Amino acid sequence: MKQSELEIVRSLRNRFKLPENLGVGIGDDSAFLRAKKPVLLTTDLMIEGVHFDLSYTSFYHLGFKIVSVNVSDVYAMGGDFNGFLFSVGIPESVSDEDLIELFDGIEKALNYYNGYLLGGDLSRSEKVVLSGFAVGESEKPILRKGAEPGDSIFITASTGLSSAGLNLLRSFSIDEKNLIKTVKDFEDFKIYNEKFGVRVNEILERHLMPKARKPYKFAHMIKAMIDISDGILIDLYRLCEESRVGAEIYLDKIPIHPAVSKIAEYLKVDLIKLIISGGEDYELLVISAQESMTEFGLIPVGKIIKDYGIYLVDPIKGKIPAKREGWQHF
Repeated sequence: MKQSELEIVRSLRNRFKLPENLGVGIGDDSAFLRAKKPVLLTTDLMIEGVHFDLSYTSFYHLGFKIVSVNVSDVYAMGGDFNGFLFSVGIPESVSDEDLIELFDGIEKALNYYNGYLLGGDLSRSEKVVLSGFAVGESEKPILRKGAEPGDSIFITASTGLSSAGLNLLRSFSIDEKNLIKTVKDFEDFKIYNEKFGVRVNEILERHLMPKARKPYKFAHMIKAMIDISDGILIDLYRLCEESRVGAEIYLDKIPIHPAVSKIAEYLKVDLIKLIISGGEDYELLVISAQESMTEFGLIPVGKIIKDYGIYLVDPIKGKIPAKREGWQHF
């Protein structure tokens, strides 16, 4: 990398400006925001070799994703996203072009979510390390605590897409991986449609450039909520633990995305495990007493029960205790 740290910070300060009426961003020891509502704060870390693989992930993808995974936590609290602090550790081998791509992806995401880059830090490291810190606000934050027996469990869309996308990416040849790294808009990416007999754009995008789901249309009907970052089962367990309840998931109600089904068959992996234990979908798991949630496109997949534990209900096998499967670091 040819640019000095001061040169990089100076260029970022000129590029990512915070309007004066909102506060002060890059340039001081701390940023400050003029908040009118309760403030939401969240942080997420992405480490090379743990959270991403640079053989098929571009720096543009990383920039977009580090914003999305943090914004998802703000949305999971029913909040509005305002600003983003970003710190990065990079090896000396990272080029100026890679760094530009990284901030291109961040800028794309910030424009998508209507937020601002407030500041951050830059350091040399042995591997690429990304740390995001999102700031939001909400009149009435929605917590994981609040679910009661008899409430319905909803998800905002099909799950398992990111996990299917990850498995597919790992199966690609070197040339295919290099091609994927050039893609910035998966909506127009059609090369692999014929190869698999189904559009795989969405599952590749869901893993590389996920988009956080905002619940503003139905937030007033939610009793408890969590984003699906590590898998339905383990994230539902976390919510139930906070609410001191249990849950039943009806397997015949779980939606199956056609591309997830096709890729599971192609790669010979467990379809149901992809759907209920696969992480990084960043959809929302919503608890509500209102069945009319379906009018907003939400999908009912289970019920909250009094007894502790998570259970899978199969139409043939009956009620089966579920393991807390999903992504865990340790």
